[in-house]
This record gives sequence, C-alpha cells and structure tokens, in this order.
Amino acid sequence: MGTDADWVLKAMVAVAASDGHLDSREVGLIQQVYEDRTGRKLTADEVARAVDANARGDVLAQFGAASKTLDMETKEEMVRAAYLVLLADDRIAGEERKKLKDISGALQIPEIHFGAILEDLALWLAKIKG
Repeated sequence: MGTDADWVLKAMVAVAASDGHLDSREVGLIQQVYEDRTGRKLTADEVARAVDANARGDVLAQFGAASKTLDMETKEEMVRAAYLVLLADDRIAGEERKKLKDISGALQIPEIHFGAILEDLALWLAKIKG
C-alpha cells in the first residue's frame, strides 16, 4: 500500500465489507467513487483483491501505522469515500458505522473532526439530491 488512492480503496473496502459481505451495488459504488476521486477506473477483480488483502491482515493496525505518514487531506478523503460507499444500500448498518469510526480513530482523526467531515458530506449530499 503506497499511494493515497490505495489507502482510499482500502478504507472503502473495509467499511463496505464490515457487514460480512460485499454485494454488486457496493462493488459498483466503490468503482464509481474511486474513479470520481482518482480519475482511474477500477475493475471488479481489483476490488476483490482489495477485499482479500484486507481479510488477510489487521486493517485497523495498518491504518494506525499509516496515520503517521498520511496527511490530513488523505485521511479525510479516506473517511469521505468510505462514507459514500456506506450509502450503497440507502442505509447504514451499525457495524458499518462502527468500522468507519474505528478507521477514523486509527487514523488519529479527532472525534470532533470526524463529525465535521460527516456533517459536511451530509450537506453536500442534500445539495446534490435536490
């Protein structure tokens, strides 16, 4: 895991798979959000490989180690992208929200800052929906 885009993908997959599975809508949304954020297309196989990689390690420990080298902008982007993926099924399961909060904690994002990121996203989503 080297680039910021890799970390964004890792966060999206970690949150989306936290309810035990990744359905086709979630995979599609991961691909869409990733392309919107990075300008690069992502295949379903690449998403599957990211899921497998996350399953083989302690994702929160990896985020914790990365938090020392990632800038705040990348950390915020990880949280934003992961949150957008949570909305794939129009509901956020408790385990998904907990995983997002745990990732934010591992990235050493203060809780008040985490709340502000989600609040800004909610306002942005409300604006684009109508």
